[in-house]
Amino acid sequence: MPVFAGLLIGIVRHRIAKYTSTAFCLISCAAGISAYPMFLWYGTIEYTLPIHSAWGSYSVLIDGITSMMITVSSVVFFMIILHMVRSGSAPDRSGYYALMCALFLSCVLAMCANNVLLLLISWEMITLTTFLMAYSKRGDGARWKFLVITHFGGLMIVSAFLIMFTFAGTDILSDWNGIGSDMGALMSCVVAALLFLGFGTKLGLVPFHVWMSDLYAKAPTYTSAMLSTVSSNVAVLILLKGIFRYLGVGEDMYVLAILLMVLSSMTAIWGALESLIQTEPKRILAYSSVENMALVMLCLSFAMLCGTGGSIDLVTIVLIAGLLHTINHSVFKALAFMTVGTVEDSTGETAIEKMGGLANVLPVFSFIALIAVLSMAAIPPLNGFASEWMMIQSIMAGEVAGVNGIELILPLGVAVIGISGMMAAVSYARLYGFIFLGRPRSKSVANPKKIGKTSFVPMAALAGLCIVMGIFAIDIMKRLGNAVGDLLSSPFSEEYSGPLLGTLNLPVLAAILVCITVAVYLVLRIRKKDVREEETWDCGTRLEEHMQYSSVGFTGPLVKVFHPLYGDIIDIQDDEDETNSKNFSIRYVEPFVTYLYEPIGRYATRIAKTIGRMQNGNVQTYLGYILITLVVLLLVVGLL
Repeated sequence: MPVFAGLLIGIVRHRIAKYTSTAFCLISCAAGISAYPMFLWYGTIEYTLPIHSAWGSYSVLIDGITSMMITVSSVVFFMIILHMVRSGSAPDRSGYYALMCALFLSCVLAMCANNVLLLLISWEMITLTTFLMAYSKRGDGARWKFLVITHFGGLMIVSAFLIMFTFAGTDILSDWNGIGSDMGALMSCVVAALLFLGFGTKLGLVPFHVWMSDLYAKAPTYTSAMLSTVSSNVAVLILLKGIFRYLGVGEDMYVLAILLMVLSSMTAIWGALESLIQTEPKRILAYSSVENMALVMLCLSFAMLCGTGGSIDLVTIVLIAGLLHTINHSVFKALAFMTVGTVEDSTGETAIEKMGGLANVLPVFSFIALIAVLSMAAIPPLNGFASEWMMIQSIMAGEVAGVNGIELILPLGVAVIGISGMMAAVSYARLYGFIFLGRPRSKSVANPKKIGKTSFVPMAALAGLCIVMGIFAIDIMKRLGNAVGDLLSSPFSEEYSGPLLGTLNLPVLAAILVCITVAVYLVLRIRKKDVREEETWDCGTRLEEHMQYSSVGFTGPLVKVFHPLYGDIIDIQDDEDETNSKNFSIRYVEPFVTYLYEPIGRYATRIAKTIGRMQNGNVQTYLGYILITLVVLLLVVGLL
């Protein structure tokens, strides 16, 4: 109710309406945070909404896995809104706050919906509210691209659920349990593919990812943060339920699972590759989301593969790892967007080539940003490391799955996680280094605006969560295991800790790293009195800011290795002076745009122009069209 009231009040064009709407949304987020504790206290919660339609009543169901995802998503949403309010950089549009409430309401309803129509309406509302919240004066093309691609995905999702509804005979989702066995092998594979690709349009699956970098870069920071974290949680949860509970995995999905693993692997590596050449922080984070969500989808497709061999224990293990990375991603990616948004608001710069040296003037903020980067790079003992380690361990445990070709699949799966993680780590080091280290590369970065102390609170809270969720990943894993066990009707066993963790003890590892860090700090403090500061040797030339290592040069060696994949274009321009010199620059164009979407656009335009010739504005012509249509329909009816 509070979020619904905030939605209505936020429509009013008044300053007080903004604050009231935000307050109601924060109250609703606080209520959402209590979802998992309520589940632990009362068990599964089922409620019929006091709203009716021609399709019947709408109901929601909150079980273990749903309550956990609602709680985590509510925490992230709460912190994003709190940072937006305290940073002073919130959008001026009053309608934005109403849309913010609508987005939270849609996400929660989509996660706990217990009938088909409510689920589909909620999912569509997530897309529409995100589209409206992504309005930016920097350009409108990015959000329209998002709307078209995600609506294409929405069409696949609607088709999949309508097919399942036809075979289930009821719109109550809790009554759908393994209906794939009644659909037949071919139809089950079609529905699973539609679900995977449909939700993949929102998660950035290749080739549907092309909207992400433009939208993340141009939309308001808080819209991008909510889309990358909370909306992604919703997509993963519904995809998980759709395949593993509603549909069920059979042995006939073997080939499909292999194909989806290949597609997810390609997406993970492509996301890491593209992040290496981006020059805007938000674009780097966009491709980081592509890479991370691809790893989650790799786990889901590998769980499908294990399910074809009838190994429910392995399915549970792999799903735990994928879900853990999903919730960890939502925490550290929200923190990353907050830090990047704060940098852009404080300096007014959006290109990392013009940044640098912020650690000298904003030391506390730079430390918080470092935690976000280390979490994304999967450095122990932070949460990003814990979940990626468990993903590797869970895939390696698949050797006992009894599936054909598993000996070849396992090394490739581990290699994908390792290679994409390595390239992503280089990209994150570049992101942090060229923003916070070195010398300022512009005047605005040398003298950034002051950051409000209260805006540090949500960032510090998420940074603390990155640390706590990494150290206590075992406890989170067990709770996820119980929830996944209920989902699959397979009780969680403590024996799963071995395959997921191996010999790793995260609390002990954290204690060792803290001791080493403290020891190094004390040694440096003791030796500080012996340190002598001197100017860097400059060969007699004054060192300028532009002489520093560039971000392009930093990732140059890796870019050269994968050069044929990037679709780079060299632009040559003559200087305006009389020196006859030329400027060389390289710009990168997504190959998927060049070789897939642009040809589709050209053909669509050609077809539209052809059809447009039929609309000549002549009434007699239109009457002729009607007559021809009636004659054709009568002939068809007569033949039938």
